Amino acid sequence: KHPIDTRCFVIVLFTMIARCSQVLFPFLLVFSNVSATLETCGKDDERNHPVLCGMMERAVTDMEGLADEMYLWAHENGLIVNFIDNDDNNTAVLMKRRLNSPEIPVVFAHGMGDSCFNSGMQHITKHASELLNGVYATCVATGSSRSEDTKNGYLMSMDDNVEFFARAVKGNPHLSNGFHAIGLSQGNNVIRGYIAKHNDPPVNTFISINGVNAGTGAVPFCRPKYDAAEDASSVELATVCDLLMEQASEKAYSDFAQKHSFQANYWRDPRKSASHAYKTYSQLAQWNNEGFVFNQTLKDNWARTSKFVWIEAEKDEMVWPPAGEQWGAPDSTRKDPFEAPILPMKQTEWYIKDLFGLRSADEAGKNSFESFDGNHLRFSMKEFDSWVAKYLANIAL
Repeated sequence: KHPIDTRCFVIVLFTMIARCSQVLFPFLLVFSNVSATLETCGKDDERNHPVLCGMMERAVTDMEGLADEMYLWAHENGLIVNFIDNDDNNTAVLMKRRLNSPEIPVVFAHGMGDSCFNSGMQHITKHASELLNGVYATCVATGSSRSEDTKNGYLMSMDDNVEFFARAVKGNPHLSNGFHAIGLSQGNNVIRGYIAKHNDPPVNTFISINGVNAGTGAVPFCRPKYDAAEDASSVELATVCDLLMEQASEKAYSDFAQKHSFQANYWRDPRKSASHAYKTYSQLAQWNNEGFVFNQTLKDNWARTSKFVWIEAEKDEMVWPPAGEQWGAPDSTRKDPFEAPILPMKQTEWYIKDLFGLRSADEAGKNSFESFDGNHLRFSMKEFDSWVAKYLANIAL
């Protein structure tokens, strides 16, 4: 009855859709890339990776419940950042009086089981901003919600996490001229991967707190409950430990595991018998230029960062060997590398051959080393403040 009104309505509707699509398309593109990792398992995949496939199915049917379990396991094992200030911010007041460094933004990346949406990560991000006189600081999630961010720390590859991180960084105007980066546990893999594969905008200073930088060759705290010899239905009882233990084996070195498991990506079996499979499949091996194809871009991008700070937990029981947090490694030439002395950074192959730029950075004075007397991520806020002051504000507390 009112053709003019109808036409106007249609025009307005399509205008709104067009405008909304400009806003939503980048998000939908990111989401589609993430969703692609939640493909169903084939029969061979279910047979070779029953726990991983079971977890992937749960990520589709009950992501929030699965994320809660992942968080709880991480919390029970000390992997969740949960600091409360007890000094009335005296350190921040002191630093403001002496602050003379450029106001460079700060980006955080969380560890396994944690999320940028959790209060602990939000608190430490805000605290770093306050220490640096209100500089812009943010925790970059690799998921659009707490549950997705948590889940992607287990069931999305390092490469895919890095790409998600890179899109978020490049889409943030506050970070367009570069930023400092602080990683916690496996969040360092995300930052390290960004530096190696992108570094544009560049990371100025990278503070790596207990990073799984050189990979890990053990899974502490875990006692599997899933028995592959039992009926396949028992996979329903599988825990996060079962997932980690399944990946901590030769099963990590397959296309399927490398595509769908963050932890499989940095599993580094030091035995000679695993060397070929590691070099063939491992994402960590490719980032380290330990594989069969050398990538000069990884080395060139590494050189664009001005400072690296490698912080080790001296009593770390989560990462083996703890010296890997400062680029040490098991001696794979030994008959039993698990019992042999750990090679310090300067005796490793990646340093001697300068495979990805670690030696060049060291010789240029870019590497600094810190440690604390404690377990994985059990540093004090006072220690954290001292690292931020020293390396991001050039202040010795």
